[in-house]
Amino acid sequence: MILVADDDKDNRAIAAAALSAAGWRVALAEDGAQAVAAARREPPDLILMDLSMPVLDGYAATRQLKADAALGRIPVLALTAFALAGDEDRARAAGCDGYIAKPCLPSLIVSRVRAVLEGHHADRDRMP
Repeated sequence: MILVADDDKDNRAIAAAALSAAGWRVALAEDGAQAVAAARREPPDLILMDLSMPVLDGYAATRQLKADAALGRIPVLALTAFALAGDEDRARAAGCDGYIAKPCLPSLIVSRVRAVLEGHHADRDRMP
């Protein structure tokens, strides 16, 4: 299951449609606090996280998730309009495992999610 956290309903709908069409089950959250709560209820395989959201932004939500022993290994892929120099570094410093600048094609979301999940599963398979 992929959790899509974005305060913009159109962005959520576009990502959800692309991921569903690619065969993934999708859950939605409107802000970082909802994303953390949803991940605790049902840990997803990956979280697509907008970085600029109300209540709890994506940076803080990602830090909370990565600090949680039960959730810290879930890959978080930033999906954000922040595309200036240094923004990707800030996202990675918060714990994001990847970064996609919006706007982007839905096919890019699917390919990045697939790549992160394949890498994550390969890493997990190599663990003793």
